[in-house]
Amino acid sequence: MEIAIMEEGVRRGTMEIRGEGAYTRFEARCAPLPGLRRLYVFGGGARACLGVLAPEGGELRLRRRLSRAAMEGFPERIEFAVAAEGAPPEEGAPPKGEDAETDAPAAGAAWERRADGSLVGEEEGRRLLALPCALRREPPGLRLREIGGRRYLVFHT
Repeated sequence: MEIAIMEEGVRRGTMEIRGEGAYTRFEARCAPLPGLRRLYVFGGGARACLGVLAPEGGELRLRRRLSRAAMEGFPERIEFAVAAEGAPPEEGAPPKGEDAETDAPAAGAAWERRADGSLVGEEEGRRLLALPCALRREPPGLRLREIGGRRYLVFHT
């Protein structure tokens, strides 16, 4: 599985996560950023620190292989990662106007996060509702979008 690495609301890189028997391997790559950056993973309202990104070949990288016991405090399903300097970030809203896909209707919408984790937005006079989702397969006809590094099911209201 590949997820986005965000920094101040901008996608800066990607992280590949794959199972290797009783272990989980993390391989992160992101653009060079100033200062010391820790990589945090988020999912389902939980957060965990994976480690410190290190310069390598003109980019920042992190490789970790963790046992099931070492991942006990990690989110059950990791949805995105954040490269942060200083204090650990809170799981904030995806940045307004940040939409990885450019097809209608979600492109250009300014998103506002609600307490339940959903997003509301408006585009061309229509209200949009985006619900976080994690699907094993994508049934035809669904409007799925990646917004701020997370997958959402988008509805017109």
